[in-house]
Amino acid sequence: MKQECLKWLMRGGTTVLLAGAVGLLFWQGTRHVSERELSARPQRLAAATVETTGTEAAVSAAETTLHTGTRRTKTASAKRAGQASQETRTAPESTTPAAETVTFPLELNAASAAELEQLPHIGAVLAERITAYRDQIGGFSNREQLLEVEGIGEATLYEIYDLLYLENETFPEPEPEPAESPAPAEVPQPAETAPPATEPPAAAAPAVTFPLDLNQATAAELEQIPEMPPELAEKIVAFRQQIQAFSSVYELLYVDGMTEAYFVQLRDYVQITEERAQ
Repeated sequence: MKQECLKWLMRGGTTVLLAGAVGLLFWQGTRHVSERELSARPQRLAAATVETTGTEAAVSAAETTLHTGTRRTKTASAKRAGQASQETRTAPESTTPAAETVTFPLELNAASAAELEQLPHIGAVLAERITAYRDQIGGFSNREQLLEVEGIGEATLYEIYDLLYLENETFPEPEPEPAESPAPAEVPQPAETAPPATEPPAAAAPAVTFPLDLNQATAAELEQIPEMPPELAEKIVAFRQQIQAFSSVYELLYVDGMTEAYFVQLRDYVQITEERAQ
């Protein structure tokens, strides 16, 4: 038993020694590597510095080249812009052809739409309508046919009438007026028949001789006196019957309705005979 313990102790001591030897060797090797790295670090730093310096120099050179190229590009662009501006200034301002000069009056069947457009109140649209209608009817025969073009009225025609003309202008003959139809024959109207008389017609007033005998004259005879009202004639006869007879023409003033003014006019047309008066 003791022998086995000794064996185990010897084995354990041997293992510890071996482990210590290995650890020592490992530590020495690590130290050696570290010292070499420390000695080589200044060289790597110097190389890195040199590399960085070279890179910065290259970058600086590239920036310089870039700035130089940019300035050249800007200069070239400015030159090209100046040339373009110069070319723009020297180019013609407008390429639109000037309006065609026309001489009035225009021949309506020969004028173009551009010429008709120069007329007052006639634009491009109306000019095209005029030429289209002219082609449709085979040419105008008179200027008044322009009223048949849509958009042209009496006022516009009045403005342009004297600025146009037509060779051999013709106007349609006025249509003959229809013959007057004979008046219808008058239909004879039936003769009007007088309604049957309900009363016999009054007898014509007898002719009288003035002056009238105031005591013999009837009411009808008294009515023959100028401006004698029938009512007053009746009242004179009634008053005469009342007093039995007139003894003087002045008694007429007592008749109801008699006025002095009319009595003055009346007295020259009446009288009283002496025999009757006595």
